[in-house]
Parts: sequence; C-alpha cells; structure tokens
Amino acid sequence: MASLTLRRLTKKFGEMVAVDAMDLAIPNGEFLTLLGPSGCGKSTALACIAGLERPTSGEIVFDDSAVTDLEPHQRNVAMVFQDYALYPHMTVRENMSFGLRQQRLQAADITNQVSAAADMLGLANLLERRPAELSGGQRQRVALGRAVVRNPAVFLMDEPLSNLDAGLRIKTRTEIKKVQRELGVTSVFVTHDQEEAMVLSDRIAVMRDGRLQQIGPPMDVYRQPDNLFVAAFVGSPAMNFLDATLEADGDQMICRFAGQSVRLPQRAARGEITFRADGRTRVVMGVRPNDMAIGGNDDLIMTGKAFLVEPIGPISYVDIQISDTVIKATCEPDLAPAIDAAVSLSFKPERTLFFDRETEARI
Repeated sequence: MASLTLRRLTKKFGEMVAVDAMDLAIPNGEFLTLLGPSGCGKSTALACIAGLERPTSGEIVFDDSAVTDLEPHQRNVAMVFQDYALYPHMTVRENMSFGLRQQRLQAADITNQVSAAADMLGLANLLERRPAELSGGQRQRVALGRAVVRNPAVFLMDEPLSNLDAGLRIKTRTEIKKVQRELGVTSVFVTHDQEEAMVLSDRIAVMRDGRLQQIGPPMDVYRQPDNLFVAAFVGSPAMNFLDATLEADGDQMICRFAGQSVRLPQRAARGEITFRADGRTRVVMGVRPNDMAIGGNDDLIMTGKAFLVEPIGPISYVDIQISDTVIKATCEPDLAPAIDAAVSLSFKPERTLFFDRETEARI
C-alpha cells in the first residue's frame, strides 16, 4: 500500500493535450474516483499511473519514491480493465494465479493467496471453471481477484463495471468497495457514471478537457460545485439552470428569472456579489430537481404548468413549463399533478446556487 502523488502530470498526443498539468495527492488507503465525460483524460491519467503511457512531463510518486520512469511491472500496481482480459483457456484458479506464477512464488503461497481472494469474492466454488462458463459478473470478479492476489501498492480500475447490466453493476460495485475497505489499498477508479462515483468514493476528482475541475468528498462536490460544468455533470437528473438577474436591496437581493421574481438573503450566495452601477448583475441560477417541491411551503415560490410526469417508482419527476423555460422537480407519485395543471414550486434559498455567466464559476 502506498500514497500516490501526481505533480504537474501532463500527457500530450501530438498537439492534443490529454492531461494538463494535473496535481493530485491521494493518501494511503483512499478510494478516489476520476470522473468525467468521454475524452476528458481520466483513462489517460490512469494509464500514466500504471506505466502504460509515459508522461510528456511531470512526476508520479508512490510514497516518497518517484516511479515516473519505471516499467509497469516495477511499480507494484494492479489494474482492472473495462474488458475482463481473462485467458479463455485457463481456469479461474489459473487466471487468478497467473501473475503470482510469473513472480515465481512458492506453490503453497500461491494457493493460499488465491484461496483467500476467492473466498472474499465468492469464487471458491468456481475455481475450476473457465471464463466461458461464467456470467459477466463472475468474470469481473475473477478480474478483481487476479488484481487482489498481487497485494498491490496501488489498485487501478478503468471503468470495470461498464459492460455489466444495471443489476450486476450495483452488486459488483458493492463488492469492489467491500474488497477495497478490507484490503485498505489505495485505489483510483475511472468512470463517467456519477452515481458510481458518488457511491464508491472517499473523494471525487472531476475532470474536463484534461484539467481537474474540483476535488472533494462526494456530497461536497454535489452540494457545492465550483462551476457550471461540475454542477451540470454531477447529479441525476441534472441541475436546473435559469438565466437570472440579481438586484441589490439592502441585506436582500431580488432575483428575477423566467418572468418570476423572488427575494433572497444576500447570504444565499457563497461570497460577495459585485453589482453594476445600476444595482444589478446577470447570473445563472441553479437549483437541483430534488430541492424543488411541488406545492411546498418554502418561502421561495414560482408558478408554471405541468408538462411531463415521469414515474420511476419511489418518486416522480415532473417537467414544468415556466414561460419559455422547462424546470424539472420531484414529488411523491401519488401527488403528481395532471398534465397541463397549474402548479407552484417552492425551494429553499440555501439550496440555490449562482454562477458567473462569463467565468462559469460559482459566486
């Protein structure tokens, strides 16, 4: 086990910058997820950590030792890929023990380590089967087991759940977190699925176009996004965004949007807001659907017409037309409004976010 530090890590492919001066410190035993859309550089960063890609510049450090120029087999890392990458002619036991046999460990030690990992992952009764005889979830557990038996200093996972169906994804991510906690191994997990990131991670590092946008505990990133990109990417369904104008009014401010007008305390913003000479400023207002109540009794109210109701079981999502804008809210299924019914929405000022229209930073 080891801490992991990236110092100004940069990777270019020709003129294209895949990872741009990434600084990241992951303490020993932490589970960190690199989260972002396809093409943001997260898998490239992982490949650099593993030694599968050589950085253009920057440094990779395990504990106090630089590993930037070491070959993959010299780094003591284990990696699980999106593709299970199992040897089809080998049994589960042989797949899991392959790396240990390459290291020329004693047969008794190999048997003990494989048996312990198989017990942990529920594979003990499958050790003599071949991959073709296993389900997708079982194959992924074998891939995890092959990595676990190596007792790596750092555990790397590149979208290992993306090939599984919804039910298996949920089950397997639980197994991944359980194994990581039991081993206490430093882990870096790559995904574009924000729900996976929220469930698994001690911290999330959100990436965009090769750059880190925000790093923090899952609920901090969800509740206090640093910019519009993070606010839109983290959370499902996505945050509602409205063009708004704020007007200073003593210790309050008037927020005008979509033909509506509400009063907010100045403390609803994270910091001081700079108003123009006319006492106004244009912003983007963000409110998450789960923070908007249909027919609630909070102080902040807007009205509109129900446009679409999407029941998903325990809750329903409701799209509401307000002027030329559609807002998404949630409600209990039994309280869902009829289509075209007039509805009122209420929301709390502490759940209202404001973003600078030009810089996209939260204010």
